[in-house]
Amino acid sequence: MVLLALALPAIATWAFGRSYRASETDRVDTRLSAALRVAADSVAATDAAAVRSARSLAESSAVQGALMRHDRAALAQFASRHGAVSLSVRIAAEAPPAKAPGTIVRSVAVKGPTGAALGGVDAVEHLPLLLRNVSGRTGTTVRVSSAEGPVARPYYLDAGGRSYRAVHVVLGTGVGLVALVPRHEIDASVHRRELFTFGAASLTMIALALVILLFLPDARSAVLAGRRGQRSPLALFGDVVAAAHDPRALLPVILETTVSATGAVGGALIWDGETVAQIGSDPRPAEHLVLSLDDEVGGRLLMLYPPRLGFTAAERELARSLAGHGRIALDNARLHGVVRRQAVTDDLTDLSNRRRFMEALRQEVARSARLDTQLALVLFDLDHFKKINDKCGHQAGDDVLRSAADVIRTRVRGTDLAARIGGEEFAVILPGTDLAGAVSLAENLRRDISEGVAVPDPSLTLTASFGVAEHHPGEPAESLIGVADRALYRAKAEGRDRVNAADVGPTV
Repeated sequence: MVLLALALPAIATWAFGRSYRASETDRVDTRLSAALRVAADSVAATDAAAVRSARSLAESSAVQGALMRHDRAALAQFASRHGAVSLSVRIAAEAPPAKAPGTIVRSVAVKGPTGAALGGVDAVEHLPLLLRNVSGRTGTTVRVSSAEGPVARPYYLDAGGRSYRAVHVVLGTGVGLVALVPRHEIDASVHRRELFTFGAASLTMIALALVILLFLPDARSAVLAGRRGQRSPLALFGDVVAAAHDPRALLPVILETTVSATGAVGGALIWDGETVAQIGSDPRPAEHLVLSLDDEVGGRLLMLYPPRLGFTAAERELARSLAGHGRIALDNARLHGVVRRQAVTDDLTDLSNRRRFMEALRQEVARSARLDTQLALVLFDLDHFKKINDKCGHQAGDDVLRSAADVIRTRVRGTDLAARIGGEEFAVILPGTDLAGAVSLAENLRRDISEGVAVPDPSLTLTASFGVAEHHPGEPAESLIGVADRALYRAKAEGRDRVNAADVGPTV
């Protein structure tokens, strides 16, 4: 039986370990994508600033005069380095600097009064220095990359004898960037959760199994079974196996075990004032033994009805011991539920996470096909959210995301599923809803977010852009996402703060 008690938690740990790994990988993928967005924005801002500086220098009359005189000493005085950008001036006969790995070179021609070319101003952007700053701000390593991995899709990359989770993008300048998180970070996080799950489940199983086996000798168990129709320890252990991770289901097992072990004529379990399990009747209410199964006053109570001669001191002590074991089992079951919920829940907003969203969408697509019911999907993200993070700080940005999630919860039905699928990206699955109904929900959400989510800086406003799509027969979940995503892209291209409904059929 002990082996069985350990085998079942091991199986549960293996199953939940797979969920934990998928959940942790989704979390890391979101972190990688966010770091790449910050890096791409930083490169774009640096590039624009470098071109402005080069143009300003090229328009300087002092630079033009030095070029016309071919005064190299004077030209050298204009060379400078500001952060990740270095500026230099060259005469027309000289070639621009060669592009080194990890650099972007921007050249601006310098022309004289007659329009003749006098030379050029070269701005060299040193990306490794810029990306070191980005890595420090985001906590994620971002590097210049020549790798040819899948663009904008997470994958595993082996480099320098180590394995990384990576996302690779190519900027408009042709420069590749890759964000990296060591794979051992994912493995370590999953391993910690697996140990926690196995420990909690094992303690629950072993504690209850030992209670049943140690405190119910065979002879007494047989007498009790004949007298009150109660079951053997093996039958009770089967209930432990079935109920180990469900606090509500554990309560009747705790009650029956304690009643059998102490010689009580019956008992009851009270959960927040409600009787959830009862055996027999209480002939003398004033004499029953009341034991607490948690730390809250009047929370979970175990009541034992005394035999005709009352409980002996040993039976009372045994009842207290059993209640203590029951408390441990209930706490472990509750913690197991917490861990299981964390595997499919976004930590920041308490909405479903991306993994749960994909599972639910595939299930709803299959159900829609099987029952021929309607199904719609809403994708949206918060416009210019990076400005809030940059101007107000990441804590303020997190508060905005939580407030947006609260708004979403007030609008969705119990049958809908709302999820945070990226940094500031959200989704709502709408079973039994057509395109018009989904558009109506999206419009309500758009208005509620704009009017109901406070931004700390009054100079900033928060809006959201929406893409809405309706499922068509034969369309897989991934295709439905693609249709809604393209509608979202059009909403952003048309000026943001709007809802765009897909007006095309599925692309399978």
